[in-house]
Amino acid sequence: MTDREPLRLDLWSGRLRLTAMRVPDSGVVAARAWLRGGARVDPSPGLALLCGRMLVEGSARRTWREIAEQAEARGVSLNGLASAEVHGLSVDALADDGDLALEWLAELMLEPGFDRARFELLRDQTLGELLSLADRPEVVTGWAFRDQLYRPHPLASPSQGTSESLAALTPEACKRFHGDALARGGVVAVAGDIDEDAVLADLERLFGGSPADAIRTVDPPAPRGRRKKRIEIVTGSREQAHVYAGHFTVERRHPDLPELRALGILLGSDGMAGLIPNRIREQEGLAYATHVDLLAGAGTDPGALSVYLGTHPDRVARALELVRDSLRHVLERPPEAAVLEECKTGMFGREPFVAETAGQWAGLLVDALLFDLPSYRRSFRLERIERLTPRGVFEAARRHIDPDRMRVTVGLPEGNGGEGSPG
Repeated sequence: MTDREPLRLDLWSGRLRLTAMRVPDSGVVAARAWLRGGARVDPSPGLALLCGRMLVEGSARRTWREIAEQAEARGVSLNGLASAEVHGLSVDALADDGDLALEWLAELMLEPGFDRARFELLRDQTLGELLSLADRPEVVTGWAFRDQLYRPHPLASPSQGTSESLAALTPEACKRFHGDALARGGVVAVAGDIDEDAVLADLERLFGGSPADAIRTVDPPAPRGRRKKRIEIVTGSREQAHVYAGHFTVERRHPDLPELRALGILLGSDGMAGLIPNRIREQEGLAYATHVDLLAGAGTDPGALSVYLGTHPDRVARALELVRDSLRHVLERPPEAAVLEECKTGMFGREPFVAETAGQWAGLLVDALLFDLPSYRRSFRLERIERLTPRGVFEAARRHIDPDRMRVTVGLPEGNGGEGSPG
């Protein structure tokens, strides 16, 4: 399969980068409008998430009910979103409704209503979501681990915020946050059964009134983390301990990212296979669940080596010892050539599933424009896998992995100690 090239990838309208790609025979149009900012510049935890969710809750022209009824009648899918990097909107429609999808995308992005009643309802729903997640010991431990790594960076907080921060949020705060994000700029990408020239002309017309002058972006404080390298908290778990361990690695654009992705697979990011789950689960039976990620959250800010273990409290020390031994193992010698080739075969095998749908193509285009990478090109992705060598993976591991630098957060059942939740 040859590369598909989007039309005029660097087209600008105000501070927005516009792109369109024809995906023949897809039968749909997938439109994405993502604005830079997201939770990483959140002035109050939970604001970015609420702002993204509010984008489908009415505009200056239509109420939320009118939008919902019209979308259901036409089979249009509308979703407001927020992540660490962006907040924004996705619109998916049948190809015959492509023009309508673009009109709605612009209306909801440029003329959001931020209705107070809908805001209060969504804020209550988000609070309910937060409280529900707080009943899950592994989630609470994960929140404490994020705080231990990121503090005082905004990403130290849950994306839903806290009960206190949610209570203080207002529709006016959402409106200001969205306006600032429009001024910072972002990406509008459309993929599907489209005429690329016609779509780009429509995007220029629809988004031509977006702010042309960027506001000054205030970078968030650097993530320094907590002083203690190990923190224990008491969770609602009855018997199990939940353990997170890791440290920062590299950001999304770092040239070592492919090597670390391969190393993650070798260590166990694909599930039960890999060095860490094999030693901890299969050989010694120390954990009922393991997960490994060497690039968790990689974006503008660095991603993290993150190892999760679900185990018995009495087995935490031994399980962590095996995690550190496994990491030291990949620092002592390059992986065997045959093992890396098997890993690469798996990575190649997953490639066709990266760009099956118009929605996936739109996501690839957004990623490319946000991070200035040709990541939408299949040849670029395949070349990064092909160039992997045992020596290259080993050297990347030596540069970015340090077992002695790991921070550890342990969530323990009641009666097993702990310092209490971090403040």
